Amino acid sequence: MSFNSRNIKIALVSALTLLLAACGSTPQPTVPLQTNNVGADKRVVFAYVGPEDAKGTTHIYGASCLLCYGVAAGLTSSLDTHLESTVDATELEAIRDVVISEYRQHNSNISLVTLNTEVSKLKKFKGEHGFAPKDFRPLAESLNADVLVLLEMQEHGAFRSFSGYVPNGDPQGYVRGLLSTIDLKTNAYIQYLVIDEKVQPEGEWDEPTTFPGVTHAYYQAVENVKQKLADAI
Repeated sequence: MSFNSRNIKIALVSALTLLLAACGSTPQPTVPLQTNNVGADKRVVFAYVGPEDAKGTTHIYGASCLLCYGVAAGLTSSLDTHLESTVDATELEAIRDVVISEYRQHNSNISLVTLNTEVSKLKKFKGEHGFAPKDFRPLAESLNADVLVLLEMQEHGAFRSFSGYVPNGDPQGYVRGLLSTIDLKTNAYIQYLVIDEKVQPEGEWDEPTTFPGVTHAYYQAVENVKQKLADAI
């Protein structure tokens, strides 16, 4: 992996994540699906947001200084080359299809939409846990909906943790995202489920150029996510 602006951005995001964790912020807990709020009497729409770069790669966490990140990136460069050439949006779209299929068990009239406003550009919503931090209520009219099911897939490929530039362990198969279902009248969560799946490769992982152990762990992570979503919806 070349040490370019994309890598610098990821390193800064990792550092910010660690800083926020150190501040002791309390995360939004899981909200189990309230099926009575997504039934046939509700106008329910589904939107999917994929990662900016659909290619898989190694996501490095803990290498919080630029020098540390440069060393860490060098250690994962061969694996990155493999993942970026073989892992694309196909598996994330399969996860998306599971969510759509499962929600249609509760409401067969769910329609698929494209958000005309990026989530990050929505106004902040002042609410406690149980409410979305962004204000989705203005979307009710434009989407002609009572409820929005939003699947955001953020990272996939491999995960590797570092302490500075020292690896804490092997790369793991990795899928990260968020499933949130929002009442567009109140901005309350009808469902909130963090997707953060890591699978340890079996045996030796460092087997270029195809890295079968890490590759298999990635596909297992995908299957685990699909099953967990099916169980939760």
